[in-house]
Amino acid sequence: GMLDDNDELVCLGGQTPDESYLNAHSVLAIASRHGADSLHPGIGFLSENAGFARLCRKHNLNFLGPKAQSMDVMGNKSNAINTAMANDVPVVPGSHGILTTANAAAKVADEIGYPVLLKAVHGGGGKGIQVVREASEIKSAFNRVFSEAKSAFGNGDLYLEKFVTSMRHIEVQVLRDSHGNTQILGLRDCTVQRNNQKVLEESASTMLTKALEKKAYTAARKLADAVDYIGAGTVEFIYDLDAKTIYFMEMNTRLQVEHPVTEWTSGIQIVEQQFNIAEGGSIADLKPKSDGFSIEARITAEKAKLNDSGEFDFIPTPGLVTECKFPARDDIEVISAVEEGKTISPFYDSMIAQLIVHGKDRNDAIAKLLEVLDEVSIKGVCTNIPLLKRILKDDTFVGGKYDTGYLPAFLKSLDSDELVTEMAYTGVDSAGTSLESLKIEGTDELKVLAPMTGIFYSTPSPTEPEYVSVGEKVKLSTVLCQIEAMKLFSQISLSSVTGAGELFMADKSYEVVRVNQGNNAQVNAGDLLFVVKPVS
Repeated sequence: GMLDDNDELVCLGGQTPDESYLNAHSVLAIASRHGADSLHPGIGFLSENAGFARLCRKHNLNFLGPKAQSMDVMGNKSNAINTAMANDVPVVPGSHGILTTANAAAKVADEIGYPVLLKAVHGGGGKGIQVVREASEIKSAFNRVFSEAKSAFGNGDLYLEKFVTSMRHIEVQVLRDSHGNTQILGLRDCTVQRNNQKVLEESASTMLTKALEKKAYTAARKLADAVDYIGAGTVEFIYDLDAKTIYFMEMNTRLQVEHPVTEWTSGIQIVEQQFNIAEGGSIADLKPKSDGFSIEARITAEKAKLNDSGEFDFIPTPGLVTECKFPARDDIEVISAVEEGKTISPFYDSMIAQLIVHGKDRNDAIAKLLEVLDEVSIKGVCTNIPLLKRILKDDTFVGGKYDTGYLPAFLKSLDSDELVTEMAYTGVDSAGTSLESLKIEGTDELKVLAPMTGIFYSTPSPTEPEYVSVGEKVKLSTVLCQIEAMKLFSQISLSSVTGAGELFMADKSYEVVRVNQGNNAQVNAGDLLFVVKPVS
């Protein structure tokens, strides 16, 4: 759907991101082999990697993005904050530098007052970040976030800032060319989030005053000019609702997933301008408009389940897509990574499509997005469409007065059984696994089947022992393994597989008779993981 006759599809490497999209040398070798003279780095992976930008240019490939030096400055959160402060751009009160010890963190936290936020300099995607509410927790939290960041990003550098208790997340879309022309295309509001992941993005912010909007535009322009930025970039701000002010948060030195929202309202094709700027073109004569209202919904392949605390967990559901239909309309845009007959891989993020609508105002756009979602049909995998519809019909969302705590609070108010059931619907009649088929004939042994598709891990980490081994006794809640799907790890126990509460009981113990998968094996839902037998 996204390719035309001039496009060629090439394989970058293996199945995992490390073997493909993060494999810089493979990307460069393919570019060279195909005689490419420029490279658009896309939206994730290597798009913000200054080393990759340098490598491209060293190999005479025009990297469609800013100078590597600008990426160095804005890609390092500590450098970015210092740049903002040097250019009179407001920042969140905090350490404004790397903290080397838990004691140093405690000292800064005492000075600015709790609650505070510990953040990894190289963090992202919801990792390497933690709220600390009391002085008694700061040292253990520092050590925990340091370890998590070191393992996830190879760097444990942390900084600390005031935790803003009620905020909205806004971002400004910037274009700047090599002649020093800066254009502000508009603003987006990404306040509807879950676990620091955006769910809906809008082309304006309902609670932001005109004066603060102007302040955000001025700040974004100052930063782009200060680092001699070239290309498309997004400057993100926290809008502190209590203090009625904005703080610079970070700059994304790449194209954002939600860029189409601004393309619809500004009338400017951002990707087209990235090419224009990279060719040395000027954007001096661009005239951004502010036309109507646009909203993007991120459609993800996941299902809801209730955890032990009675709260929703969202589990990725890779698998085969048996039907995929989006309506054809002039006022919508669909960017989709799925089509009928395509298998969604467990190796990547759970977002499978972006749905963008344009209306004359916010209420019109909300109504249109609901209409369109009603017409979308994706079968074979579970999706978050039932949740998206509930949000769009919610009075608080429609009223526009909420902060980043909105979605977690809204989830608590929902009829949990109803949402779990609706999100579990795949439209495919599965044969279902009968309880009898879990029993191994002529023995008292029972099969433990994979509840999901993904990568099987028999250990918590490469250096730790296996969760369970043959001969070991386990209970219903004992962790047997973990399965990674779409960058999320799910711990698997007898309580989370078919037969829980019927064949596998809380008051019984079971002996592991066989471990059927090797570490790092790819498993599909329904594959045999273990064989166990009840212990009297």
